[in-house]
Amino acid sequence: MKLEKKLEENIYYYTEVIPDPEKLISLIKETDGDPDILSVIPAWTNWLSNSGDGVAFGGKKDFNVSNLDSLSGEAKEKATYIVSAIQNAVKDVAYAFVKDRGLDIEEPNISPFAGVMKYIAGLEMGAHYDAQAGDDSLWWSMVIYLNDDYEGGELSWILHDKDLLDPQYAHLKPRSDLYDPENENLIDFWIKPVAGSALIFPSTFPYRHQVHIMKEGDKYMFPGFIFKPEYDPSDPESVKKFNAGSLVIKKNPYLEDK
Repeated sequence: MKLEKKLEENIYYYTEVIPDPEKLISLIKETDGDPDILSVIPAWTNWLSNSGDGVAFGGKKDFNVSNLDSLSGEAKEKATYIVSAIQNAVKDVAYAFVKDRGLDIEEPNISPFAGVMKYIAGLEMGAHYDAQAGDDSLWWSMVIYLNDDYEGGELSWILHDKDLLDPQYAHLKPRSDLYDPENENLIDFWIKPVAGSALIFPSTFPYRHQVHIMKEGDKYMFPGFIFKPEYDPSDPESVKKFNAGSLVIKKNPYLEDK
């Protein structure tokens, strides 16, 4: 793994994070719906916005890592490979970033989540920052990419301080198609990450990012987070205090009924 470049002072781009991303995708496809592995790696389900607005982005698999020991033989071998590849990638990026960024912490407080997601043709994700729904446990966000053989789905960044949910700034929202001429004045920079690479960036405002519309193929990726050092995901009181997982969605005043 190597730090390829910085897109901005706080946005780091790493390559060669996953040694063989094609093998990982192949195994994910091969095991989809396999009854011998479903207890750990379920079939694809709908990936919907956590704001409750019903917006869909594609498919997702949330892994049940605690069930790994219940598997045996080839099923356990395949599931272990998939889970370990994802967990190790998140861990490796987090530790590399802490060192490269010079963060004053002994070790990163890494999210225990493991899973994989895919954007599908015709779908996109609008400009947002990851703590936008009020999750105060999030510190740094990362996304690790498994493939790049798709059309569209580029990632762009909008770093100004205007609230894009406020109707008066609706005209500043980037267009769905990255190559729309109007986007030249609406986005700060963009990237189409290569297979096996990762981006890590602040989870908080103003680090809004947008996944432009998928035109062809599927985009496989998985997220990870470095939590704030003082947050304890195993403590219910800490979870409540930090609103982890956006347990209480904070309403935007511009979306409330007048």
